Amino acid sequence: MQQFSGPWNSLEVVKLFVGVLTPLSVAAFGWFISRRLKRLEHAQWSNQKLIEKRLAVYDTIAPQLNTLFCFYAWVGHWKEISPNDVISTKRELDRTINIYRHLFSEDVYKAYQLYMEILFEPYVGSGQDAKIRSYIKGPDGDRTIHCNYEWDPGWSLKFMSGNVARKQEIRRQYMLVMNAFRDSFGVVR
Repeated sequence: MQQFSGPWNSLEVVKLFVGVLTPLSVAAFGWFISRRLKRLEHAQWSNQKLIEKRLAVYDTIAPQLNTLFCFYAWVGHWKEISPNDVISTKRELDRTINIYRHLFSEDVYKAYQLYMEILFEPYVGSGQDAKIRSYIKGPDGDRTIHCNYEWDPGWSLKFMSGNVARKQEIRRQYMLVMNAFRDSFGVVR
């Protein structure tokens, strides 16, 4: 029987080891890459679903925010918006914003809160609606005469004519909240 020399045996063992290790390392690397790609794909899917939900919420909120803007800035369809509509719109917005608050950045919520603070005087009494910070009669018109509905004299109690924001401030805050929503979608300016 012939014996193999020691170095030749070691070389064969190394060749065998490298031959086995190469496919195993390629398989491990492939598994690692596959896992990373699946995670990335899941993250993209989750982000897409989040954007879709944000857009659905935005589709509800944007017209309501615009309704308030029109009423307070005396532009657009302000003559068609009653004080009851304003209070109702605020309630709906507050509900929607608070339900979906965590789908948006904190900047959206803060901008919304600032917008509401210049439009309404909240917490005026237990069980009472927030007061509308606007004039009934002002430089832009008279809500009791120029509205496209019959004015209810009781609506005057829904207004707080002190500490009324100017149109420029209302427009600025409106743009800030709308820009915060836009930014939450990742839209580049």
